Order: sequence, then C-alpha cells, then structure tokens
Amino acid sequence: MSYFESNKKKHPVPMRQRSGARIGAVQLNFQHLFVSGDLQSSISDFLMHYASDIAVALQVREIDNTYFQQLVLGCELHEQFIKDIISSSLVEGWKIERLSKADFTILQVAICELRHMPQTPAKVVISEFSNIADAYNSDVPFINAVLDKAARTLRSKEMFA
Repeated sequence: MSYFESNKKKHPVPMRQRSGARIGAVQLNFQHLFVSGDLQSSISDFLMHYASDIAVALQVREIDNTYFQQLVLGCELHEQFIKDIISSSLVEGWKIERLSKADFTILQVAICELRHMPQTPAKVVISEFSNIADAYNSDVPFINAVLDKAARTLRSKEMFA
C-alpha cells in the first residue's frame, strides 16, 4: 500500500491537505538541489502544474498551499540552521554530505516544520516524514532516529513531557 493509499484512508481532509503540503515541499526542495532558479517562480509553477496531482492522490481538492509555501520558504530562509541541526543529529562520524539527496531533503523539510511550526506536535511531524521517507524508499529507521534526536533538541519540553 502506497503512502497516498494509507494516508487517504486514515486521516480527515485538513490533515491530508497538510500531508500534501509536506510531500510537495519535499519534491520542490529536492528539485532545487539540482536546478537553481527563483524560488517564488518555482513555487508558482509547482502549485500550477504539480500540486493537483498530489491533491488527487490524497483525495482532496487542493493541498494546503499556505503550509506548503511556509515549508519551502522556511527551508531556504533557515538553510544553515537546518543543516546544523541535521549535522548535530547524525551519529558521530557521519557527515551531512554522506546523506542521499532524498534523505537530506526529507530531513530538511521535517526539521523546518519542527522548528518553525510548533502548532503541529513533534510526534506527528516525525510520523508524517517517516511515512514520506517510506514512500521514497529511504531508510525509514534512519530518518526516524535523526528526526527524534532533532525533536529532542528543538522541542525538548514537548518530547520529554
């Protein structure tokens, strides 16, 4: 069962719209690792040409466009901070450059959400991005472990409550 199939059966519409925003943010940030250009134009193009495919797969009218833009722009605005958190969350001896581009992008968007969108519980963020990692054939236990360590740093009160 794909991420889209499992997600659309379990969650109400607003949650699926946010899931779509997360998937879109991962896709657009991944693209930007390889293709430079104006981020605002890329956001507009993505929303015009690709967001509807995600929405259809999740059975919603549209993804949460505002959330999508906040994630994408937040990743760019806080790029170094996010890289520092990823680096500090890796096991000793691992360098950020060793990560696959897909794993890096998933972690980047997840950490942006953990840091800058406290309205979503950390465990929900970790679960959502672990599911996305699974859909992209990433190493889910690795992604989960890095995000758990990052969440304990960024949201210690919440994680240790």
